[in-house]
Parts: sequence; C-alpha cells; structure tokens
Amino acid sequence: MLFTREWGRGAPVVALHPLGLDSSGFEGFGRVLARRGVRTIAADLPGFGRTPAPDLPLKPAVLAEPVIELARALDEPPIVLGISLGGRVALEAALIAPDAFRAVIPIAPGLPWLRYRASSGVVTWLAPETLSTLLPLEHVWPVLRWLAGVLESTPYVRDDELAQSAARFVYFLSCPATRASFFSAGRELALDPPRGPDGFWTRLPRLEIPARFVWGERDLLISKQFAKAVERSLPGTFQVLMPCVGHWLNGAHHRCLAEAIAGLIAGLHDPARAAADDAEPAHRVGDARLHDRPCLAGTTLTGHVLAEAGAAPGGEGHAG
Repeated sequence: MLFTREWGRGAPVVALHPLGLDSSGFEGFGRVLARRGVRTIAADLPGFGRTPAPDLPLKPAVLAEPVIELARALDEPPIVLGISLGGRVALEAALIAPDAFRAVIPIAPGLPWLRYRASSGVVTWLAPETLSTLLPLEHVWPVLRWLAGVLESTPYVRDDELAQSAARFVYFLSCPATRASFFSAGRELALDPPRGPDGFWTRLPRLEIPARFVWGERDLLISKQFAKAVERSLPGTFQVLMPCVGHWLNGAHHRCLAEAIAGLIAGLHDPARAAADDAEPAHRVGDARLHDRPCLAGTTLTGHVLAEAGAAPGGEGHAG
C-alpha cells in the first residue's frame, strides 16, 4: 500500500514524484489545484518516502502496480501525473490499466533513449545493494541532516516545494534502504527497453487514454527533443513547452508549472476548453507542435492572470 498525502476536494488527480523524492514535493501543486476544485493525491512510490520497497527490481511496471490499485480504489478514475521517474511510472500505469485512469500528464518523463543505448549497458554491472554498501552515508547522517536543512532554507529552494523535497533527500540518503531503492529505480530506468515486445516506444502507440506531455525549455536532464519521438508514436498528442522551467529545481517558476498543469486538467474535463487550447499558436520541434505556457514569476494571480494561465474556476480546497 502506498503512503499518500492529499490536498483539496473534487475530481481526483494522482501525483507521482521524481526519482529519490517523495510526495511532500507536491504541496505547492496541491494548494494550486485545491483552489481549482481538484483533489490531489500524492503518493510515495515503493522504496521512497514512507512506502516500503518490494523485494524486486524497481522497474516501471513494479512501481506502477500499487498506483493502479490506488486509482481503482477511488470513486472515479483519476488523472495520473508524474515528474521524471513519476512521469514514466504514470505512463506505465496508463498503458497497463487504461480503464483505471481518466488521462495521463507526464512532466519531463524519464523515457528510454533511442540512441546511445550502448552507454546504458554499463549499469547492468552495478548492483543497487552493492552501490549502497559502497556509500556508507549512515555514518555521516548528522552532517547530511545539517546540509539538507541549509539547502532547504536557501531563498531559491524555499520558493519551490519540489526542490525542498530534493534537499531533504540529501538526508534520506543516510538510509541504506533508500539508497538501494534510488540505485534500483535509476538502474531500471537506464535499462528500460525502447523496442521489442516489452519496449516502451513499441507499446506507446497503444495508449488508450488522453495524454498531455509537458517539457521544460531549461531542462538539462530530459530534453524537449523527446517530443519528436512522442509525436511519432502518438500523432497529434497535445504537448506543452514551459519556457521558464527546468527539470525540478525551479524556484518561483514552480508556480508557473503548477498553474499550467491546472489548465491542462481543466481542459481534460472540458472538451471546449481543450479545443481552444489546441487552436492556440505553437512552435515545432521536428514534427511535434509544442504549445507555450506563460511565465508567471513576479505576477499576482488575479482572475485575469488565472484565465491566461488556463486555470479552471473552483472553490477553496482543504488539505487532506
């Protein structure tokens, strides 16, 4: 069973965190979506946060299994979104059990490379338990706790709940089990097959539910160039480019991403809004059309700005 945190009431959204982080990173998302009448259910993936790891390699399908169980336990199918590793797991859950979800929003998902595959073979020799043992960080846990506190309180990180979660992960690395989970999930992402019967890019065209992909212009880890491969697999899929957003360390721009996601969720519940979004100007990366979303850093979120950001109206939410 997954440990979860909740914010708001209304239509459910299941949120999945990046590699090494936990559900606390979605506090900012949760507050924004709660104001739009959305219930955010952020989960600690197996091996991270307060969810124990199974005695299995942490492949995307293994991580997706309890997410599917969580979705099926809800009163209605949720939208599932995820960042980085969480985006890959969200896609896996949607591919395995499309009936359990209304739609999927992968944000800079960790997808298998189509080129340079030979370099990923190096990790086949790296056992997660061995790597964890080679880094006995539990012996310096007071230093890591102090360092995490310093990082979490810096001005740029203080504006970004996801970055705060990453700062806390510095301390969590002092736990051998957490280190093993980090290396296991990272290893399986690197080995994720792109082609073949079980290959991600082979199966992606069979996705049966609506998808909204989000990429960051400033992302140095997951390139917007993946949008071209997504377009080849899912022609016409709606894709967004955030000009001010990096991978997950975004400071005040974390709010820009949260507001853009709120707009995408509104469109998934309102076909007229979705059609209007699709008619907006877009630029191309290869054959893929990427729709820009505005940078809101330094603005006050008045009703006009919310409309420009694509936010749906809704009452105040309550943290769960």
